[in-house]
Amino acid sequence: MVGKLTGAYAGCLLLLGTPCVHAATVVTDNVISLAAQTQNNVPVTFGQVFKDGDVPQGATVTATLNGQPVTLQVDAKATNPDGSLRHAVLTAIVPALGGNAQIPMTLTAEPALPAGNGPITPAQLLATSYDAWVSLNIGGKTYKANARALLQAADSSHACAPWGTQCNLWLSGPLTSEWVVNGPVTAADGTTNPNLRIYFAIRAYAGATPGTLGNVRTDVIVENSSAFAPQAQPQYTAALTSGTATYTSPALTQYAYTRWHKVLWWNNAQPQVYLQQDTQYIQATKAVSRYMSLTPDQKFLTGLRQSCAPLDHCDQTKTMANTGAQASIGPLPRWSSVYIAHPDVRAYNWMLANTDALGAYSSHYRDQQTGWPVSIQKRPYATVINWGGASQMAAQNSTKGAAYKADMLQNCFNNSVVSKCVTGSYGTGNPNVWDNAHQPSGAYLPYMVTGDYYYMSELAFGASYNELWSNEAYRGFSKGLIDAAHGQVRAKAWVLREMADAAWLLPDGNPLQAEFTADVENSLADWNAKYTNNPNANLLGLMNDGAVYSMNGGSHNGMAPWQHNFLTWSVGHATELGFAGAAEFRNWLAKFEIGLMTDWQ
Repeated sequence: MVGKLTGAYAGCLLLLGTPCVHAATVVTDNVISLAAQTQNNVPVTFGQVFKDGDVPQGATVTATLNGQPVTLQVDAKATNPDGSLRHAVLTAIVPALGGNAQIPMTLTAEPALPAGNGPITPAQLLATSYDAWVSLNIGGKTYKANARALLQAADSSHACAPWGTQCNLWLSGPLTSEWVVNGPVTAADGTTNPNLRIYFAIRAYAGATPGTLGNVRTDVIVENSSAFAPQAQPQYTAALTSGTATYTSPALTQYAYTRWHKVLWWNNAQPQVYLQQDTQYIQATKAVSRYMSLTPDQKFLTGLRQSCAPLDHCDQTKTMANTGAQASIGPLPRWSSVYIAHPDVRAYNWMLANTDALGAYSSHYRDQQTGWPVSIQKRPYATVINWGGASQMAAQNSTKGAAYKADMLQNCFNNSVVSKCVTGSYGTGNPNVWDNAHQPSGAYLPYMVTGDYYYMSELAFGASYNELWSNEAYRGFSKGLIDAAHGQVRAKAWVLREMADAAWLLPDGNPLQAEFTADVENSLADWNAKYTNNPNANLLGLMNDGAVYSMNGGSHNGMAPWQHNFLTWSVGHATELGFAGAAEFRNWLAKFEIGLMTDWQ
């Protein structure tokens, strides 16, 4: 939906029984030029989260730049139960942006108006000379994938639709449309690489003249993510092109279940612009917790990484299960919390660089049959952590054995790249090792503020992997129960955070959003039955499961209080996001936290 108003709206619009909507300012962000010279017709696309009720059902969002109305395209993504807008991808085209300028963009909730011009179509882009290529040199043999050919095939077969697997229509409107197409890499002799698949997220913007196109942005995504195919670790160098824009990778080893991406602007026509969000408003929505107001010094900001090479773990801990402090541990990792406290463009880039680094971990399992991250509702017997037990079950000549076999992940095997694969014990050979009890908040905030398809899919991959990182029976197979399936209390905390964040922020139509919501609701009901509503539960408000320390001569009979703090925060976060049952369990856990401070009295 697209809204454009050129003056104040007085009164109230009533259409088909929709509620009264009055014009109201929601938030003011800033458009910041990163160039010394004036830029014209500058496209700006970003994600915006909204406070519950700020954009009611029946309303849309409009924008002004320096007080002057500007056309705004609103791609609504997630809504609240009352129909109000929770999250959207917003696009504006700034007519003129002075060198090093900073222009306030004020977003206002207004009554929705009838749709205006139709959306940009694939045919319009294909009528230009746009193209983008991926070329991989694998062992001296060249394999390629072509964005134009994939988009042409999808358009010819009318395959572009929201959540289409051949062509996912991500954005659609008169200012910009984005199509995500995918295919294998293919050699000149027609052979394809069985492991690598390329996703092109192609975003075309309207030009300055009506009916023309301007900038074209291609997010090139390289995946080795087929969940149920034999594992492999292809080694290659990649050359990406889009017109005159080029990128050549270093020599890469891409372990199973990893991915990386690179954005190219056709003919290097990349706008030099940064949309600086009001992160105080983001905190007011309760999407993230409230942070102390801090201003990092310039030396700190200047020293932040602005990008990382593909498949590099960057500032993420290489082996996440290592003991001791890590920058990634907390409600948000350090790079995201710095951005929330002080949204300087350098903090923004640091956050995105370290989110990209999560692609280096073997945590991206895509089901070839569905085209989406693995669903435990469709694959209830799939498991990483109990792979050995599952393989024994799969070997049985029974109906249950056949079900286990159908959902079995493939183990790694030793070759010239990996040498520590063990029969009967699951592994990938990847030196970057993910851990449920030390995992960072993944793509939640990056997707929230960018609206990018890549970060949306990264958010879904992360939640799906948390499902797989559990004993299939302990999680209740398709129920996604967290408690017994994730032993350490800190693991329960961070898994709940990841599942709640994905369930709350993923688009309404995402194929896994309802499943992740069910996981959270099932887990909260399970905890409330065990603790909140159980008169025999621990009177101090302590978990019975997840003990990690030995006390008073016992063996592993003591729970780490700081891990309990993590869980209390995580359940409190789920409460603020509005999950049913979260407040009751938070209040039960809080007895311990409050007691630490007050029981001495």
